[in-house]
Amino acid sequence: MAHHSDITSDIDSDVFDSDDDDNEEFTTFRGPWFNVVDPSSFIMPDPDFQEETGPVNFDPGMSSLEFFMKFLQHDQHDIVDVLVRETNRYADQEISRRSRPPMILGPHSRFRDWYPVTREEMLAFMGIVLSMGVVKKPTYESYWESNTRAWSMETPNFSQIMARNRFQAILQFLHCNDNTTAAEPGEIGYDPLHKISPIIEFFNETFSRNYKLNRDVCVDERIVGFKGRHQLKQYISNKKAHRWGIKLWVLSDSTSGYTHHINVYKGRRNERRSPNGQGYQAVMDLMEPHFYKEHHVTFDSFFTSPRLVYDLLDKDTHSTGTVIKSRKDMPSSFKNPAMQRGDVNVKTRAGVMAVQWADRRVVSLLTTTGSARQIQTTNGKGREVSIPAIIDTYNLTMGGVDLGDQLILQFEPQFKSLKMWRKLLFHSLVTAAVNAYICYRDSFIVQHKMDHLKFHQQLCQELIGGFRQGSRNRQLRLIPVQHRTLARLSERHFPSKIPDGKRKRCAVCAGHGGKFRKTRIQWWCEDCRVGLCVEGCFRKFHTRINFEA
Repeated sequence: MAHHSDITSDIDSDVFDSDDDDNEEFTTFRGPWFNVVDPSSFIMPDPDFQEETGPVNFDPGMSSLEFFMKFLQHDQHDIVDVLVRETNRYADQEISRRSRPPMILGPHSRFRDWYPVTREEMLAFMGIVLSMGVVKKPTYESYWESNTRAWSMETPNFSQIMARNRFQAILQFLHCNDNTTAAEPGEIGYDPLHKISPIIEFFNETFSRNYKLNRDVCVDERIVGFKGRHQLKQYISNKKAHRWGIKLWVLSDSTSGYTHHINVYKGRRNERRSPNGQGYQAVMDLMEPHFYKEHHVTFDSFFTSPRLVYDLLDKDTHSTGTVIKSRKDMPSSFKNPAMQRGDVNVKTRAGVMAVQWADRRVVSLLTTTGSARQIQTTNGKGREVSIPAIIDTYNLTMGGVDLGDQLILQFEPQFKSLKMWRKLLFHSLVTAAVNAYICYRDSFIVQHKMDHLKFHQQLCQELIGGFRQGSRNRQLRLIPVQHRTLARLSERHFPSKIPDGKRKRCAVCAGHGGKFRKTRIQWWCEDCRVGLCVEGCFRKFHTRINFEA
């Protein structure tokens, strides 16, 4: 590991010049700032990074689903099994609660048709959820409309896979944690994320296991769109994708955009408060597992402070970040600069370089690596411009979280009216799918690889697999024919009107090609779920084995 000495102990008069305006800082924090007279010849040391990088434990020939499942399974734990178990538990609990007075289930309640979800069905449910991010529609119902244009082979027809009511029932009962012992709001130890925290911790574990970070990483905030009522909802005006939502602190690989770790911001009441500020604590928490490895972490002005940069350097972690010029312990001459466009003001102190550069506006940075020498590069309009090298380094390494955001938003389903923790659950699943694609893309040298769209579509197809539930009377089809016949003839049945003013064909006189085959009636047997004429046909259906006779 590189040894970081105090460079102020050996000052070359041709390079440094004492700045009297900044000597007031001498007694406050690690000595005074010194002017760098010749920025082109002053270079900070590069990180001595020697760790293994990239995807880990992936084999050639793995399918999209196998890449994805690497993020849902580890050490005999499986998120799919957790979702199946907790969803069935919660459904039984809710149906039992709503069946007791004063919450009596209505005769046509969707809860009456509930039956336990299986692993195969949960995988198909996840495949449908991820498919909704490919073709975005305004409502759940619109995905099951029969009068819409047929979908492509890559995006299956949902009505052939799962009934709309069944999908919405699973969505309503979807659960991932038994929170019966959770503290109530206001109590000591209350966690506003108690329903989703174990899942987020699980994903963080698989994210870190399956990918080793490169030297350059970045920390930034991410917003999971949410406009419902919740104490954790934030508003950030400069976020283009989502201004309202839940804020995450994210550690990403600067090159690939791989999301390596996320921490959900829990609000002032529930967060551990640091005397050095919220941004300082967010970076230190995310980087703690990576200290003493010579990483180079980049962050923006919300996080950057001299205290953070020095504390990272003490743990053999380099950093670069834009900084608010009025931050505590910044050079006092940075606060009111008189600079023309293109001017550069460089200062150094105890292994840290402060750079102030005038472009359209004055930009201030702190860094522990690189140089402020001028280099030629191309701006966003394709023009050749001259900028300090450290500005170019910041631009190249700061976009990791934004790159991950772009990949996530590309196929993120736009669910509305969901509870906050379910939004986080689906966001985590989409993030896992994006990370799986990055691992697929960066794992092996293959001449032709799928792009992100093809990979995502294939993943959805493989999640759904051969699961086909159909659209109606799933429960009746699950019961053997002889059992259905016995129930039809032996149990008590009563005629009633079909709800919502709908009509059906009579199963006796119109259901088998009879002369009344085009007739629709408003009466049915609710238990058997078939239309029946009240006179004659209802009795015949429930008393004869061969009711067609």
